Amino acid sequence: MNIILKNKRIILLFLFLISAFFSFSQGKSRRDSLISAAARTSSDSLKSDIYLRVARDEILSNPKMALVDIQKSLQLYSLKNGFPYLRYQNKMTAMRLLGQVDSSIYYCNLVLNQALRDNKPVWIADSYGEFGLISITQNNFSKAIEYFNKQLATIKKNKLTHPYSGVYNNIGIAYGNKGDWDMASEYFNRATRDDILNNRQTALGNDYNNLGIVSIVKEKPDSARKYFQLSLDYKRITNDVLGIGGSINNLALLEQKIKNYPKALILADSAYKIATANGFKKLQVEIYDTYDQIYSAMGDYKTAYEYLNKKNQLNSLFEKEEYTTKVQQLESNIELEQKQSLLLEKDLQLTKSEQQKQKQVGIIILGAVLVGALLLFLINFFRNNKILRERNSIIVNQKNLLEEKHKDITDSINYAQKIQSALIMSEEMLSKNVKEAFVIFKPRNVVSGDFYWFTEYKGRKILALADCTGHGVPGAFMSMIGITLLNQVVKEKGITSPAQILNNMRKEVIAALSIDGSDKRDGMDMAIISFNDTELIFAGANSSAILVENNSVTELKPNKQPIGSYEKHEEFTEQKINITPNSKIYLFSDGIVDQFGGPAGKKVKVRQFKEWLASSMDLSLIKQKDIIEGNLNKWKDGFDQTDDISLIGIKLS
Repeated sequence: MNIILKNKRIILLFLFLISAFFSFSQGKSRRDSLISAAARTSSDSLKSDIYLRVARDEILSNPKMALVDIQKSLQLYSLKNGFPYLRYQNKMTAMRLLGQVDSSIYYCNLVLNQALRDNKPVWIADSYGEFGLISITQNNFSKAIEYFNKQLATIKKNKLTHPYSGVYNNIGIAYGNKGDWDMASEYFNRATRDDILNNRQTALGNDYNNLGIVSIVKEKPDSARKYFQLSLDYKRITNDVLGIGGSINNLALLEQKIKNYPKALILADSAYKIATANGFKKLQVEIYDTYDQIYSAMGDYKTAYEYLNKKNQLNSLFEKEEYTTKVQQLESNIELEQKQSLLLEKDLQLTKSEQQKQKQVGIIILGAVLVGALLLFLINFFRNNKILRERNSIIVNQKNLLEEKHKDITDSINYAQKIQSALIMSEEMLSKNVKEAFVIFKPRNVVSGDFYWFTEYKGRKILALADCTGHGVPGAFMSMIGITLLNQVVKEKGITSPAQILNNMRKEVIAALSIDGSDKRDGMDMAIISFNDTELIFAGANSSAILVENNSVTELKPNKQPIGSYEKHEEFTEQKINITPNSKIYLFSDGIVDQFGGPAGKKVKVRQFKEWLASSMDLSLIKQKDIIEGNLNKWKDGFDQTDDISLIGIKLS
């Protein structure tokens, strides 16, 4: 599992290096020259074209500024010239690069629907490609491959001039993220051959980067360094600033992988400067992830945790960005109306002054003019004030709607927490069904991706504790699936063997999640025990248990595979243990052992957790619970809770 997670971090760097075929930044002087040309012309149509050209020059190096120039181009564009396909295409690309995924999807749908109505295969193909890139940012790689194949089919059917290499690269990226490296390598090599044949320097930078990533995964560091350096050279030739940052970050990850930490940090610092200077938030997130990996490998867990927090905080900003943009637009409109009202008032004052200066011309005529002007201004003034009130009303309604939705979501989550609590047996009820027990259940958010389940069936007591993929609402949904399936496997099918319960659970979870094309990594880890007065049977899926008997602490090892899809499925095994007097067993999720804290900012880890149990083994379980909670709170003082935390202690005899 660790290897997969490391590869996942590396694979994400693909996303910064894939792009449509745009012009690239040609320097500040070119931008200034074009902007000056726009200022000199009186033609709105020509100005619109100039701003579009500026935006296309800078879309990869400065997507934020490109978005501003695209908007100016759209404002000056006349629909008499037809639907603004090119402008909307650039707008949705800039939004995707800036992490504004919802807005990018909106404009992508707008372009695709219009292109289908107008039978414009060029824009149909580009829209499919953009949907593929968006799907990759959403980690829906199977859907991305589907869109890219539609794009490729459209290009071939209509004999478009689009280079095949860009689509090949994107398909390879999607396969790489799925973990199918043979298919990824095949498509990357197809892309490279096509770009070499046609001497596309810009695209070759992407090709060599992706081949470098494949080399890292296949543990060929020399090849990886060669490809990444070639990629960086081509990125510099074409002045692809975003690509330069991504390639340097890849080199940093490579140096970290071969334990050259000083060089890795120097490269990461260089990439970070590029990301922050140009507003590349997605690249900044990945560089924080790189710092996390480097410092973790160096054993500096406190610094690693700080970068992990920075990464999570920046990711959370993406969700707020679109709403903020919409509110700012409405506020901008209100500000414009207010300025118009002020101008009307100034005009009124000027008219009064002018009337006084020209009294000699004819007081009666001038008075009539004043009355007419006054009426006109008052009508306009009140009309604009009405518009202003309407706009203010829109803002208030939008904010009220947002607050109402936020309340609805919060209420829904709180209600979901009540449902989850109702499905999970309380500590009090669990204690009534066994000799003695305690439960520590601390969701990171309101609802939890951890859950535990207990039943008594056919003379045996069965207890399971699971850690589902994710936490919060996604994890809670998975926990509902787990509870439902446990009831089916044990109570309906009558299975009491822990190993067979896990085998059946895996089969049902895979079947349930394959219906909607969920990520293959979805699933859960679980420890499960079946016991009576004389015998304990344990089985685990990536989740161990700790047995305390005869003043010794023993970790019961699980099978190293989850309940869900995995590279190689093996039958789960179980361990049978004779119960001795005063023996206890503890089931726990990895949230407790992975919690950062302490003086050095490190994880608790299983070894220290065993020490907490050993030091309090002679106490009653209720007192032991207080000791462990105290140790945990002291350990994480000053640190955020990393994950859902669950721990159950059971006295067996």
